[in-house]
Amino acid sequence: MFKFNFSAADLEVDEDVPQQEQDDQTTDELSKPLSTLSVSSSSSSATPVVPAAQLNIHSNTCIHSLPSTLHYELAQIPVLTQGTGAGTAIATDTKRGTQKEVVTIYKRNLEDVKFQIIQEDDEFDEDKKQEKKEEGTITGPGGVEMLALAGKSDLVKGVYEGGLKTWECALDLVAYLADQKHNYDGQKVLELGCGSALPGIYVLTQSNTVQVDLQDYNDQVLKFVTLTNVLLNTHVRPDQQPQDEEEEQEEEQETPEPKEPRAEGEDEEDEDDEEEEDAEPEKNPDDGDFDNIELDLPDSDEDRLALMKKVEAQSRFFLGDWSGLVDLLEFKSDEDKYDLILTSETIYAEESHQKLYATIKSSLKRGGKALVAAKTFYFGVGGDILSFRRLIEQDGVFDIKVVFSAQSFVRREILELTFKA
Repeated sequence: MFKFNFSAADLEVDEDVPQQEQDDQTTDELSKPLSTLSVSSSSSSATPVVPAAQLNIHSNTCIHSLPSTLHYELAQIPVLTQGTGAGTAIATDTKRGTQKEVVTIYKRNLEDVKFQIIQEDDEFDEDKKQEKKEEGTITGPGGVEMLALAGKSDLVKGVYEGGLKTWECALDLVAYLADQKHNYDGQKVLELGCGSALPGIYVLTQSNTVQVDLQDYNDQVLKFVTLTNVLLNTHVRPDQQPQDEEEEQEEEQETPEPKEPRAEGEDEEDEDDEEEEDAEPEKNPDDGDFDNIELDLPDSDEDRLALMKKVEAQSRFFLGDWSGLVDLLEFKSDEDKYDLILTSETIYAEESHQKLYATIKSSLKRGGKALVAAKTFYFGVGGDILSFRRLIEQDGVFDIKVVFSAQSFVRREILELTFKA
């Protein structure tokens, strides 16, 4: 069993809070502990669950949902062992002044997501509503409605399942996957309840031939968060964008202005200090400065469609309730199923355990494995690892092993499920 002794406080990430405030907190919005989870019922008892469906990323609605400019930040997730896989790098831990290996994943800024949802909400635009109806993409609440619900509660059963936030067990799962350094070439991977999809995206960055399918309850989460995060880490990676020629020339031509000669005895040091005080410090993502980090996306529908086709070559996106997902996937044989299934922070409600387990059991191929990252107990909700394990043990189909544990206020674990021999 591996045991990683890092907490959310070790992460060089930011979420709507100044860095100095983050240093005084044990967790932040990116890795908010579900021990404080608030859950509400839908405002209407007649609200149907969102049926399982595949998101058509070629549709006009999906293509036009891509913003012209993506504001993003870096999630830097510490890894214990030395690795050389793509997507990993050595970064300085600014809190301790030491170096550690981290996995760096780009993620869209949450405030950017909220702004776009508010700006582009089509709930009252009849033309767009008709367009969505013809495409079969009206599946849940409007964007502004979902934001309002998310603002009042972390989860709204049957409506909003927390996909706008990145929960801390997802970071544990990335750390564990990075430690394993598995070869994913030619494999099929599914992340259930993906949200920002950091674990699935990590796998996607490790191979050009892996297929990573991503599922979340809300189509808005998939369009505004999941899809943009996939793009940021694959086909429009910020660290792989060519630098503008004018910027390069400006940098080459930029030389410090010569200082004027000073009279004897004039205090040069004081003036230098004043200049340093006036100068605005340069933003450094490695130090947790994420403001104004942005990336322009293509404007034309043709270029955006070309991007979507590149994404589609390795990933599919599924929305809606787990209960209909297996029928939608239409496995013809065991070989069509997934080599690896990932899920994190999805067992918070005990009433959903059966659907999650049934989906894993029916979608995993023989010889494959499922990794379930979760807290041992979710206060105020009722879900816990013990109940989920009991369900699996009673079925008698899987062997269960704890492969990861992290000590915190509420213990976090990763369960590995493999078919019994």
